Amino acid sequence: MTRIRTAAAAAGAALLLGGPLLTGCGIKPTGVIESGAAAKVVVPGPGTLGTVYFVTPDGRLAPVPEREQPAESPVSALMGLLIGPLDQEKAAGLETRVPAPADKRPPFGLSASIVSGDTLEVRLPFAVAGLSEVARRQLVCTAASVDPRYTVVLRGPDTSVGPARCELDH
Repeated sequence: MTRIRTAAAAAGAALLLGGPLLTGCGIKPTGVIESGAAAKVVVPGPGTLGTVYFVTPDGRLAPVPEREQPAESPVSALMGLLIGPLDQEKAAGLETRVPAPADKRPPFGLSASIVSGDTLEVRLPFAVAGLSEVARRQLVCTAASVDPRYTVVLRGPDTSVGPARCELDH
């Protein structure tokens, strides 16, 4: 008799707390929908020197290790940014907010030099005053990824912006 009472009490409690627990959710089954292979992006590990920062669909920066590890210089990492995301990175939804350079031949008019003990100046081939905040962060974080102890000044033909440090939590 105890088992019958226990079962009846459990059934009664389930009905009081929301009968659908016993009846299912009402979603009809569907067949398998093929959508291709999952997109893959390699996330850099600690000690990676040279990381290109692309932008996710929701506007956050996403680190992608520079194709040549370790990156030789901030210019080599920035060239990866100006080239833009590769097909597999695009498939993962990554993009860039940095304008394409007019000169399509590497190094695209880029240069970088240390202008003081802790400041790296990056010379860019396009105006920097009108860059979005996300584009500026892409450039600063990519340049600083080779040596994060530096603050970065972005210098274009119009003006300079910075110095700034890579801030990833925006």
